[in-house]
Amino acid sequence: MKKNEKDLDKYDLNNPKERTEYWTKYVANKLVGRKIVKVEYFSNKEAEESLWHCRPVAMLLDDGQWLYPMRDDEGNDGGAIGVVSKDGSDTFPVLGVE
Repeated sequence: MKKNEKDLDKYDLNNPKERTEYWTKYVANKLVGRKIVKVEYFSNKEAEESLWHCRPVAMLLDDGQWLYPMRDDEGNDGGAIGVVSKDGSDTFPVLGVE
């Protein structure tokens, strides 16, 4: 366990403000400083094994973690990614199972 992860034990997850702060720090500890080293869409087989109708983009990080968007916390299908920058906005779409 990282030093910063020990500090997360001090939060009251029943308190909405503390819950938001907890999850923000938790995700930051996992992602800040990581590099995306590979990008690919789920294969038809991977989507079908997940019982999904949509194939999301997946990103491999330099520490071996894979990130991919889901429709909800329960994993009910793949999801799109919204992208916003100073140059405008974009969407990384889901693809259908073929």
